[in-house]
Amino acid sequence: MSATVITIIIILIILGSIAVLFISQSREKARIEKVRKTNALHDRYRRMQRLINEIPPQYLNNELRIMILDRSIETLTELSALKSDASIQSNLVKDQQALKTVKETKEAPKPIPVKDEASAKEVSKLLELLYRFIERQRANKKLDQTTSKKYLVYINYLISKARADLSVTKAKEANKSGKLRVAIHNYHNAVSEMIKIKENPLAVKAINSYRAQIKQLEDIADKE
Repeated sequence: MSATVITIIIILIILGSIAVLFISQSREKARIEKVRKTNALHDRYRRMQRLINEIPPQYLNNELRIMILDRSIETLTELSALKSDASIQSNLVKDQQALKTVKETKEAPKPIPVKDEASAKEVSKLLELLYRFIERQRANKKLDQTTSKKYLVYINYLISKARADLSVTKAKEANKSGKLRVAIHNYHNAVSEMIKIKENPLAVKAINSYRAQIKQLEDIADKE
C-alpha cells in the first residue's frame, strides 16, 4: 500500500472522527436544549396554575382568568409536543374544561376574604407575579400595547386593593366589637393605600366609600 493511500485513509479516519464528534455534540446540545425548554415550560405552567388557583377570585375578572387559562393551555400544548406524558394530556383537558366554564358562567365567583397580614402579602406577591407576566407577554408580542396597558393598570389597582381590603376587614371586625376608633383607624389605612393610585377611577370610588364609612363611624363615636 502506497504512502499516498495510507495518508488518504488517515485523513478519512480523522475526518470521520470529527464528523462523529460533531454529530454527537449536536445531539447532546439538542438534548440539553430540549430539557431546558421542557423545564421552562413546566415552570411557566406551575406559575399559571398558582395565578389561577391561589389568587382569591375577587381579584381576577373573567378577562384575566381567560387570558391566564389560554396561556396555560398554550404551554401544555407546547409541552405535549416535546414530551409524551399522560399527566400533561390530563391537565390540558382540565384547563380546556375550566376555560369553557369561565366563558359560559355569568355569575361572579364567591369572594374569599383576606383576613391576615400573611394572606394579604401572599395575594400581593401573586398579583405582582401576574403584573410581571403581563409585561413579558407584551415584550413577546403575545399581547398588544393597549390590552397589556389596560391589564397592568387594573392589576396595579388590585395590588393596592388587596392591602386595603385587609384594613377594611379589620375595620369591620373592630366595629362589630364596638371598637369604633380602631375601626376608623383601619379605614384611614385603607384610604392611604388607595391614595397611592388616586388617578385610577376605581381607587377614587373606593376612597369615597371608605371616607363615607369613616364619617358614619365618627358620628356614632362622637355621640357615644
